[in-house]
Amino acid sequence: MEQSKLISVVIARLKIAYPYYFKELTIEELAGLVSMYQEELSIYNELTLMNAIKSIIRKNKFMPTFKEILDECELCKTTQKNIVIERMIKAGYFKNPKEIDKTYKFMEEGIIPNWLLEDMKKYGYEDSHNLISTNSTKMLSNGGANNDN
Repeated sequence: MEQSKLISVVIARLKIAYPYYFKELTIEELAGLVSMYQEELSIYNELTLMNAIKSIIRKNKFMPTFKEILDECELCKTTQKNIVIERMIKAGYFKNPKEIDKTYKFMEEGIIPNWLLEDMKKYGYEDSHNLISTNSTKMLSNGGANNDN
């Protein structure tokens, strides 16, 4: 989902869950809220944001502060599992867990360096095929998979 549309969905869900908070907002305040959300929440992928908002709505009786939303996003931080990266991990390609995290970050941001792309091809990556699965993994330092429910 496009990032601006994703932020709109987040705000819409919060507006439905906390209608009284949004009832008193002026147009200028709402515009500021949208701008701040787009600026600060754009670093998170769709799965992270949706999981965080679901969690917040289930836990909070009142509209959370922006800090609470950011904290929940950090708790729910996820990335998509990539079959090729999993092969590279099993083969011992990465020297330490930070390299794995950085690789997933490259993929999330869509900025895979050419040297990494060339190495990924050695492990079965094909430009014409989407090898990302629908399973998610928590961004753990060891890059291990976690089953999310």
